[in-house]
Amino acid sequence: MTTHEIATADSRPDGRGNTHIPAAVLAKIAAQAAREVDGVGAPAGGVLGVSQRRDFDRRPRAEVEILGSTAVVRLDLGLRYPSPVEKTCDAVRQRVDDRLRRDAGVTRTQVDITVSWLNAEDTNERRRLL
Repeated sequence: MTTHEIATADSRPDGRGNTHIPAAVLAKIAAQAAREVDGVGAPAGGVLGVSQRRDFDRRPRAEVEILGSTAVVRLDLGLRYPSPVEKTCDAVRQRVDDRLRRDAGVTRTQVDITVSWLNAEDTNERRRLL
């Protein structure tokens, strides 16, 4: 199991011990933080990508790997279209970095984002009359 050590006996002034947070927990924190950015969604349902629908109520997929003192976060997400992709991804990176720092004490992060789909909201819904 990959872990991230957020405090050591040497770094804590009271020397009370170590805290270890598994990468899977960091991934959940990162996914939740990404979901909180407006216009970010996750795929839901389907088998092998067939019949997948776009879901803006779920967390995107996240994986975390610990490399030395850096948490490398990989997110797979979708965005509403039209939205500024670069600006939205920057907001996701900032939110994930802030949340991992606040909630888990992670001070160095690298956030890699794959935008796997865009979802255009149909503003001109057509009604089919039978």
